[in-house]
Amino acid sequence: MFNYRQTILLFSLFFLSACVSYKELEQDKSLLVKQRLEGVKYTDKSSLESIIRKKPNRTFLGTEMRIPLYAYQRGYKYYVKNYSKDSIKLVDATEYWETLISAREKELTKQIKINRDSLNYLYTQDLYDSYEDIHELEKQSIKDSVKGIRKLRKLKSKSISKTDKLTERVEKGNWLMKSAGEPPSYFDQDESENNARSIERALVQRGFLNASVTLEFDTLKNSTYPFIRETYTVDEKRQWVINKIAYDVKDKAVYNQILTFNKKSYLKVKGKYSEIKLQQERARINKLLRDNGYFDFNSSYIKYEVDTNHQHGKLDIKIIIDSPADKEAHTKYYVKDIYVETDPNDKSEADTTNYESITYVEHKKKYKEKILNGKLALKETTPFNESLTNDTRFFLSQMDAFKFVNIEYVKQGSDSLNALIYTSSFNKYQYAFETGLNVSRSLPGPFASVSLKTRNIFKGAESLEFRGRFSLEAQASVAETTNDIYNGTEYGLSAILKIPRPLIPFSSKLNDLYYYRTAKTNIIGDVAYVSRPEYTRLNLKGEFGYEWRNRKDDLFELSLADLNVINTPFLSNPFRIRLQQLAEQGNTLHYSFDNSFVSSMHLGVSRMRGEYITSSSKSSYIKVYGEIGGNALDLVNQWTGSEPGSIYGLRYYKFYKLYYDLRRVVPIGEKKKHFFASRIHMGIAKSYGEVDALPYEKYFFSGGGNSNRAWRPRRLGPGSYTPPQNENGTFDYSYEQPGDIIIELNAEWRYKITRLFQWAFFIDATNVWLIEEDKTRPGGNFEFSRFWKEFGIGAGFGARMDFSFLLVRLDIGTKIYDPARKEGDRFVAGYNFFGKGTTEFNIGIGYPF
Repeated sequence: MFNYRQTILLFSLFFLSACVSYKELEQDKSLLVKQRLEGVKYTDKSSLESIIRKKPNRTFLGTEMRIPLYAYQRGYKYYVKNYSKDSIKLVDATEYWETLISAREKELTKQIKINRDSLNYLYTQDLYDSYEDIHELEKQSIKDSVKGIRKLRKLKSKSISKTDKLTERVEKGNWLMKSAGEPPSYFDQDESENNARSIERALVQRGFLNASVTLEFDTLKNSTYPFIRETYTVDEKRQWVINKIAYDVKDKAVYNQILTFNKKSYLKVKGKYSEIKLQQERARINKLLRDNGYFDFNSSYIKYEVDTNHQHGKLDIKIIIDSPADKEAHTKYYVKDIYVETDPNDKSEADTTNYESITYVEHKKKYKEKILNGKLALKETTPFNESLTNDTRFFLSQMDAFKFVNIEYVKQGSDSLNALIYTSSFNKYQYAFETGLNVSRSLPGPFASVSLKTRNIFKGAESLEFRGRFSLEAQASVAETTNDIYNGTEYGLSAILKIPRPLIPFSSKLNDLYYYRTAKTNIIGDVAYVSRPEYTRLNLKGEFGYEWRNRKDDLFELSLADLNVINTPFLSNPFRIRLQQLAEQGNTLHYSFDNSFVSSMHLGVSRMRGEYITSSSKSSYIKVYGEIGGNALDLVNQWTGSEPGSIYGLRYYKFYKLYYDLRRVVPIGEKKKHFFASRIHMGIAKSYGEVDALPYEKYFFSGGGNSNRAWRPRRLGPGSYTPPQNENGTFDYSYEQPGDIIIELNAEWRYKITRLFQWAFFIDATNVWLIEEDKTRPGGNFEFSRFWKEFGIGAGFGARMDFSFLLVRLDIGTKIYDPARKEGDRFVAGYNFFGKGTTEFNIGIGYPF
């Protein structure tokens, strides 16, 4: 265990070892150490800073310690030392692999020639007598060729991987130089002046036509090496405004079309001018005309003239729409006939049918024309529309029936088009087997799943999937009354039927709606068996619902019926006694382990922007969820004459649940190696029926690898409740702590060291609370006067390995502020860092949020 002095000593040694050797830098140059962009008032400053390519060498937390530059120097020394050796290795390896590949090619050519000569000889003999020999030799020659080609490809691939590593090391340097290191950033006056001119041009493009940028630089005092500080001073002046907009369009039909939708123009009289708005307006006009029949139109026909000579600060814009070179007006095309052919590469006999004037050509795989017709946004006799063409392609692609959808247009006559839609089907059967490790309580546990999907079972592009699963996990149990490491086993079997249309009666009038065309019906049946030392639980589930998307690709999920029958056939004696003790004190947790029937409806809306899953760019994810349960069961209760709150001996619950989840990832710097990730998660759940409790799965929990990483899973809270203490003075976190209200605030700074390795610093502030007081957990209820003082705050650092298809995460979190302690003693930062109950180690798969 490190004490305070040892930690200071280690950091001191680290800093001393990271001193940059300025003697190794080029002595006729200066090091760029500081850079500022000043005077920016109206423009996005970060966009202007991104224009400056050369950045100062990074320092450690604002100190003079340039650790990346130091790492580069150390790596460069090693690079120079081994350059000759690596160059010789590269030459030798290249010669070795070229010689080996050449020899294998000669062997393969020789073998092919031997087989060919033998076959030619047999062909000259009596074919009746030598037929079997010919047949065997033909098969053997094919095998030899395929086998030889495969070996040759494998050998070439191996040679490339071996020589590429050496080539990269010789030409670009070693790992310490490329990843951990940063080459010296030398000041270049010519380059900096070019940067100033580039910033000025960018401001002009944004409408600041009189903007100016000046470059100033000075040398900072340093006895060892000249340091340069450069400053870019921006004088934007004012952004020019649009005084007048005029059109020069010879084609009157096109001109009238533009005027009809002119309210959506990006260019407004008295509005601010920028070249970006000109580009946006060109794209808008191009889309407008292509969505209204102008098949041959493109943005090259659109030109602008900008006149700044009339009045300073104001300008006139003329929008010019050229006519085609060979005629005075653009042709407006109409869709004449629509043809749909499924699997055009299938050579089997085709069947041709007509449905609602659309021609369908199908081969071996048959689809109901009515279903396909509902996905076609294109209509005959209507003007060509590029947006509807893209919609049709999307509607067909998201059915999970076709892997490729291609739409072509063929001109017919002077102003007509035939739409040809080609689709290529997925395989009817799809099998998948997956095995790996779940990670919980910092321990891995094996899992396995197998699935079988069959498509188009009712000829309507439906899919039916069967999934089986098994997992053995070191789960965070409800009560840790056992020393068993692997205390959770789960078996499950589910059947999922997806229908690529909503099963809604009398829905024909909705067929043209975008939402309707993207909607799917999901019918799910599932059985799950969970075994833990405290209990075993059997859950039978049935769900009927819909999902659909809007034009912004937001996902809506509506469940009309989510039915669960939960049976708890076994409770261990210690856990049963504990539940009874809590019940005697007024706690309702025991209800959650009664045999029960949980019925609910829910609606979830989620939006994802950018590459949030990979977290490789600016991105965000937001979800709003609402659920209500048990109301309809009151009627069933009356019909059956059961006691209040139960049906045929099964307890049921009336409750509602709401939560909001917002996550963001923002890159820092143009190299996109640093990322700032954050999350806000808030929710509330409340029971209001005869049973004053929620189903156990509907409670909120805080703590764990995807929540607050300084606490064990589900052990934080509620509120300022103080758990019992063990003999050694630590808190007893034996029991999970469910809550009715949750607030989670998480922040994480991620840094990509290499493509494979990452590190992160994080801070988590979370807790759960109860809506009403619980005598068994005093201080757990939510009150506005004190809830803000009851966040459990943890911080720490983590390491990640990103294999592109899998990210393995190790996080170490330590408690900073513990609300379970008395006020005044809640700051515990630095206290017994590696002590029991203070620091938690978390292993996880994927990012925590």
